[in-house]
Amino acid sequence: MAAAKKSGAFSWVGRLVKKILLLLLFLILLVNGFILITGRTYMYKGMKETYFKGRMGPGIYDSLVFPTRTIHGGVPDKWLSGAPTKTLNEDQVTRLLDVSTTSFMVIQNQQVVVEQYFEDHTPNTKSNTFSMAKSVIGLLFGIARDKGDIPSFDVPITDYLDFIPKEHANVTIKHVLGMTSDIDWGESGKNPLSDNAEAYYGSDLRKTMAKQNFRGNPNRVFDYASGNSQLLGFILEKATGKTVSDYMQENLWMRINAQSDALWSLDREDGDEKAFCCLYATTRDYARLGQLVLNQGIWGYDTIIRPETMRELTENYVFEDGTQNHRYGLHYWVLNDPDHPVVYARGIKGQYIITIPDLDVVIVRMGHKRLDKFGQENVKEGDAYKIDHPHDLFLYLDVAKELLAP
Repeated sequence: MAAAKKSGAFSWVGRLVKKILLLLLFLILLVNGFILITGRTYMYKGMKETYFKGRMGPGIYDSLVFPTRTIHGGVPDKWLSGAPTKTLNEDQVTRLLDVSTTSFMVIQNQQVVVEQYFEDHTPNTKSNTFSMAKSVIGLLFGIARDKGDIPSFDVPITDYLDFIPKEHANVTIKHVLGMTSDIDWGESGKNPLSDNAEAYYGSDLRKTMAKQNFRGNPNRVFDYASGNSQLLGFILEKATGKTVSDYMQENLWMRINAQSDALWSLDREDGDEKAFCCLYATTRDYARLGQLVLNQGIWGYDTIIRPETMRELTENYVFEDGTQNHRYGLHYWVLNDPDHPVVYARGIKGQYIITIPDLDVVIVRMGHKRLDKFGQENVKEGDAYKIDHPHDLFLYLDVAKELLAP
């Protein structure tokens, strides 16, 4: 009798396992069929590098899984040669680790105040910028205009991009820099069907961008879209005859005497840079970029970007009707803090290069996590300037101000 019951139990479990396996097989065939029918073959790469590794999205060390192009540094100078003057206290460390921080650095008056690393991150670790790379693209366009490689930010993008229909000749480089081009782009860091996912995991960025359309109303509304930055990458290459990486190496990275080589992810071997993201460098070299912004484009005796150009990149964008975008400039974020205005670059996983000009401060934070942005519904009276800026930005500002307090 007992043996019969045991046999029946095994039979029931066997049938359940069989049903589960059949269901999984059906789902695999369904997903595979969808991918093949829609042509979204980039999803194979995406699933391999995320779900199959127990992650829900891209990571800060993805340079290991994509082709890259090397950006060689210059001859390291003595900038930041002194030891940090302070260390984080236990409470500050806890607050930073609560948001998965991997490195945190504060510099004031070109002196290191704090430089600490967490997990396996070290001073030599290269971390993904994600969208901080957009601000680097902004710097490169400032350089390109100053050098005459592009005559003006007001040039139509159709002068450089033959896959954009001439009917969109009213879209200028400035519109693309200011995220007001009105490109019809699906922006998402989580949706596997988004344009971002295809651009990140795909192998033909030019084909991806050739499919994009513009809605036809530039310079009216701020609409953050990574497609803008990718277009800028192609424009820069067309205008200069050099890859984005080579242009950066010659005109920016070597001139700030970067200590380490940087890497820029490509869509395929010897392909195009993912200009909307995916530059990899060390915390200290990111700090050099912040110091360059703080110095208004000047490094030592070298004017890398004219101060007037740097101001244009980092000031509030002005729309067609004369109103201002109080959170964004030309590929740079602007925080109009009434006490200490801030200019910064940010990435989707909480990558930040923050400059506070009136305090002569640079903050660099790398990590795995970024918090939600302030919305209209969750700001206190008088704090409207925080809208569309992430909550964790203010954590890093607070910690820095605590460290700088007398």
